[in-house]
Amino acid sequence: MRISILLTILTVIISCSKTELHKHKHGWGNDKAAFAYTAFALANPVNKKIKLNNLRYQSFSVDENFLKEKLSEFSGAKTFFINKEETRISERKSKAGEKLAIAYLEKEFSRYGYKTSRHKYGFLTKRENFIAELEGKDPSKVLIISAHIDSVGNAGANDDGSGVISMLAIAKALKDFDFKYTLRFVGFSGEEIGLVGSRYYVKSIKNKKSIIGNIQLEMMATNSRKDGAFHVIDCDKKNSLFLSQHLLSSISDLSIDLQNVPACTSASDHSNFWKAKIPSIVLSENFFGGDGDPCYHKKCDVVDDRIDFGYMAKITNAVASTVEAILR
Repeated sequence: MRISILLTILTVIISCSKTELHKHKHGWGNDKAAFAYTAFALANPVNKKIKLNNLRYQSFSVDENFLKEKLSEFSGAKTFFINKEETRISERKSKAGEKLAIAYLEKEFSRYGYKTSRHKYGFLTKRENFIAELEGKDPSKVLIISAHIDSVGNAGANDDGSGVISMLAIAKALKDFDFKYTLRFVGFSGEEIGLVGSRYYVKSIKNKKSIIGNIQLEMMATNSRKDGAFHVIDCDKKNSLFLSQHLLSSISDLSIDLQNVPACTSASDHSNFWKAKIPSIVLSENFFGGDGDPCYHKKCDVVDDRIDFGYMAKITNAVASTVEAILR
């Protein structure tokens, strides 16, 4: 009888593990509600006043060549060295690919003085999230900047190499600041199979009230219309509006050539923060406004002429300015 019960439990665990990996048919292209939201918002514009916070935002010079070099390394267009061995990240879907990506990030963030660690999660399907941190004078409060490190088995240059490398550029820009509160960067694994890494990570946060908020960076490097349009997504969550307000205020204050296109989706890692009632927003290119990456979830998502590093640098500058204002 006991053996039968144990076998049943084991079968359920294996089944849940497989479900965790395959239940999520991830894809913003399938989010019809998000496309409808943006279409309605564009057809019925509402002039939302941005309440400036009487802050002066600091502008950061984001090097486009730095973005290109690091994105090329992170998405396999260029090789790099780890422990004096030349290697290449050809994909970030497999555990081996994810681990190589984390090793790369450990090397890069450590270069700028950040303390790095790994958040291990899962039972049968063990994976890891990447963490880099710059401790503030009061470490009891934390602002999280995040992106997902995995891909759908392709190079994943834009999705979401662009978000990851933007994090690195922000870390480089802010490395010498002595902030009041702690700045934490998190690279989530398992996003493409169901927002798994962020779900486990958020569950692991013991004091959720210690998190000031989360800014998720998702696909921010294609801009075929050259109009600077992008999404700042908060879905009108009351506890998250201050993050959007800060970001849009920084863009206004610094006269950054970016235009916010209304959008609402829960199909990214930010949604797990919302479920835990933690403030969060997600930034992306103008995907739901009809200017999404034509190579989204395709083999052609590589570093090529469709990647607009100037556009990526503007969004990165806005986020860095927002972070500095919140944590100063």
